[in-house]
Amino acid sequence: MKKLFLICAAVLLSGHYCKASAPTDYFRTIQNGDWGSLATWESSADNANWFPATLVPGSAANTISIIAHTVTVTTNQDMDQVVIFPGSAIEHSGGTLSVNDGPGDDIVVLGGSIFQLLVNPGPVFSGAATMRIAAAGTLMLSVGGLTGAGSGVNAANYIYSHQSVLEYTLALAFSTSGVTYFPNVNADTIPTFRTTSNIGIVGAIANTTFNGIFEANGNITFANSGNKIFRNGIYGTGNINGAGSGLFIVNGNTAVFGGTGILTLPTVAGMDIGNGTGCIAYLASAKTINNNINLLNNTYFSLLGSDLTINGIITGGSATAHFVTNSLGKLIINNIGASLVNFPIGASLATYNPVSIQNGGGLNYGMRVELGINPAIAVPLSAVNRTWYISSGAPPGTVDINFNYAAADCNANWIPPPATLELGQYTGVWNVVQTGLTQSGFYQVATTVNTFGANNEAPMVLANLGAILAVNDPVSVNYFTGVKQDTDHLLKWKLTCNSSPSVTMVLERSTNGINYTTVFTEQSTALRCQQPFNYTDDQPATGVNYYRLKLTDANGRISYSTVIALINAVAGINIQDIAPNPITANSFNLKISAAKVQQAQLVIADLKGRVVQKNAVRLFAGVNMIPVNAAGFARGSYQLYIQTIDGQTKIQRFVLQ
Repeated sequence: MKKLFLICAAVLLSGHYCKASAPTDYFRTIQNGDWGSLATWESSADNANWFPATLVPGSAANTISIIAHTVTVTTNQDMDQVVIFPGSAIEHSGGTLSVNDGPGDDIVVLGGSIFQLLVNPGPVFSGAATMRIAAAGTLMLSVGGLTGAGSGVNAANYIYSHQSVLEYTLALAFSTSGVTYFPNVNADTIPTFRTTSNIGIVGAIANTTFNGIFEANGNITFANSGNKIFRNGIYGTGNINGAGSGLFIVNGNTAVFGGTGILTLPTVAGMDIGNGTGCIAYLASAKTINNNINLLNNTYFSLLGSDLTINGIITGGSATAHFVTNSLGKLIINNIGASLVNFPIGASLATYNPVSIQNGGGLNYGMRVELGINPAIAVPLSAVNRTWYISSGAPPGTVDINFNYAAADCNANWIPPPATLELGQYTGVWNVVQTGLTQSGFYQVATTVNTFGANNEAPMVLANLGAILAVNDPVSVNYFTGVKQDTDHLLKWKLTCNSSPSVTMVLERSTNGINYTTVFTEQSTALRCQQPFNYTDDQPATGVNYYRLKLTDANGRISYSTVIALINAVAGINIQDIAPNPITANSFNLKISAAKVQQAQLVIADLKGRVVQKNAVRLFAGVNMIPVNAAGFARGSYQLYIQTIDGQTKIQRFVLQ
C-alpha cells in the first residue's frame, strides 16, 4: 500500500489522475522502455479511460497493446493477449518470457511490426500457446540455436501467415540437416525466410526445405549432397552459391525469382522447377543464373518485363513447360557455341514457339516471341503469326537458327509445304534476309544475321514468298481507304501491278473482322492498275463494317490489303490500329474510324496515369490516319485515349522501344 501511495503521489504531482491497476486490466504502452518498468505502461479497466499503470502487465491482463513503441524484455515476465501494432517492436534480450495459453493467438505480430529474439531459448510457450506473425509482420532471429528441426522458430507454437517474414540477422550458419522452415503452412501460405548478413557455408547430407520464399540479402553458400528445396522461389541482393550442393528444387504452385544477387546452381544436379501438376514462376526483376535448369511438366516461367540470363542449358522445354515472353523480358543464354541450344519460349501459356541456335560463335543470345507480326509486313495473312525478337552480345557471323511453329500458328492465307518460305528481319524497315527456304518438321534456316547489335532486338518473321515486302509482290496496294457519305460507304484504293499482267480484285466486307463476304469484284489489266479505283457500298450493315481487298494475280497467287473500318451509325468512333506497334521511331500512325465529322481529344498517358501528351484532333466521317509525335517519350508502355465531345472514349495500348 505504501508503494501504491508513493506512485499515486508522484502521478498527482505531475497533474494526472491516479487509479490503481488491476491484473485483469487492459494495458498499452505510453513510451519506449523495459517491460518491467511502470513508466512504460498505462492501464484501463474499461478500455476507454486510461491511467498510468501501477502494475506491470502479465498473463492475466485483458489485452496488452504495443503501440508505436519498442519494449524490451530483460527480466522474467509472463504474458498473454499481446498485440504488437505497426511501427512497434518487442525485443526479448534477457530473462524468461513465459507465454500463457489463452483463447486465440497469444502474441500477434501485425504487419509492419517486429518481435526480435536476442536470447536462447526465447519465449517459453505453455501448452498450445502461439505467436502469430501476420502478413508483413517480422519475427527477427538474432541469436543462434533456435533453427533446429521442429524446435525454436520451427516449433508448432509459431504460426506464419501468408507474406510474413522470418528474418535471420546473424553471420552464422543456421540449421539445415533435415530441417523444414515453416513446417505447418499450407500450399497457399507463402512466408519468406530472409537473411541479412554474409553467412558462409550451410547445408547437409539430409535435405533442407523452405516452405516459402528464400530471400538472401547477404552472400551464402549451400554445400553437401542434400537437396535444397525452396518451395516458392529464390530472391535477394546476395549471391547464392550452390555449385557443390545436391539438387535445388522449386516446387510450389507459384514461385518468384529476382533480386540483383547471382544464383549459382549445383554444377552437377542443377535446379528442377515445377511439381508436375502445375507451377507458375514469375521473374520479379532481372536475374542471372549459373548452371542448368530443368522444367518439369506443367511448369510455366513468366519473364514479365525483365531479362533472365542463363549461363547453362535448359531442359524439359515443351508446349506444357516453357518460358512465357508476353512482355519485353527476354530469355538470354550465354556463350552459345557449336552445339544446338534450345530457347523454350512461348508468347503465352497456351502457345509454344521455341528457337534453337547452334554455331553461335561463343556469343550471348536473347530471345522472346510475341503473338502477331510487329511491325506489320506487306501481306501478314501469308505469314506465321509470330514475331521472334533476337539480340546478341556482339555482331555474329553465320548462325543456324531453328524457328518452331505449328500449322495453327499460321495466318489464313499461309501456303503450307511444299511451298518455300522467306525470312524477314526488321532494322527500321523490313528486309528479306533468306529466301527459298524449305519447311520441315521444325523450321531451320542458316543465315548471316550480322545486323544484330549488342542487346538490340531484331524482329524476325517467317512468311510465304513475297509476303514481307510489297515490292516483291506481283500486285501491291498503294493505299486503301474509305469515307462515309450519309449512309453510303465510299471505298478508294490504288494498286501497282509490279510483275503481273492482270489482277482480280475482290472487295470483301465483315461485321466482326473475322468472317468476310464479297461485295464487289473486278478484273483489271496492269495498264488499268495505273489509275485509282473506287466503289460505293450503298447497303452497309448497321454498326462497324470491316473492308479488305483480296487480290489474285495472273498466276493465281493471292494477297490481301490491310483492313479498314467504317461506321454505319449516327455516332461512334473506332481505333483500328497503331502502326507500327511496338514503336521504334519517334512517330507512329493512328488509324481511327468516325461515324461523323467531330472534334476529339487525343490523350497519351503512361501506365501510372500521368499524361504525357494531349492534342485536339478533327475527325472526318470515315477513315482518319493521324500521325502522332512520340519524340521525347521514355521507353515503356502507354495508354492512348480518344475522347469525343459527346462523351465517347476509346483506348489503345502501345509500347515504345
